[in-house]
Amino acid sequence: MDEFIVEGIEEEEIPTEDGKFAYPPMFKMRPVETVAHIPGQLAAVCDRQIVSFRPIERSDMLCNDADLDASPLRPENKLVVRFCRHLHRHGHPTLRVQIRHTPDHAPMFTDIWVDSAYLLIEAKVEPTRENVRMALSQMDDYQRFLENPKRAVLLQKRPPDELIELAHSRHAAVIWPSRDSWLSSIGWLENLGIRQGLSVRKRSR
Repeated sequence: MDEFIVEGIEEEEIPTEDGKFAYPPMFKMRPVETVAHIPGQLAAVCDRQIVSFRPIERSDMLCNDADLDASPLRPENKLVVRFCRHLHRHGHPTLRVQIRHTPDHAPMFTDIWVDSAYLLIEAKVEPTRENVRMALSQMDDYQRFLENPKRAVLLQKRPPDELIELAHSRHAAVIWPSRDSWLSSIGWLENLGIRQGLSVRKRSR
């Protein structure tokens, strides 16, 4: 499910039954994607005073499906966790981008950043016009602080063709789950283990 790097080893004093103490080693771990990188190099061209990268919460990533279904997480967060699990199984660690956009204001956090594909993903649940437009607008805002990332909207199910066309017009793919995998509106996501779904039927104008 995940990979870690040993950051350090410490000894912890633990009392034993005979009144003495044992000093077992305690290993400090860091997610591997925060330590070593290849392709996007964590958006190396970004301003490090503004943009940083954070792992997605590990407790959510490692719980089983039954616990995830019963968890108090919002449906949007559950969708993100399930998709990130898929990416991890295909060797693509996931992060969130933290953007400190304005002094004395809370930073913005993206839903998913896939550094190996230089891909920004914004998740919504229902495939409505309002949600697709909101996701595209949010990515427009984030993209001001990133260097021309690839973009995708993650939804719970396939939206109507017209909304896929809207996403494509804003240079974004659309991703949704199928029974046993994940599908997208375009082919270039296949290297992430995402198959291309049915083609959009072009409307006559």
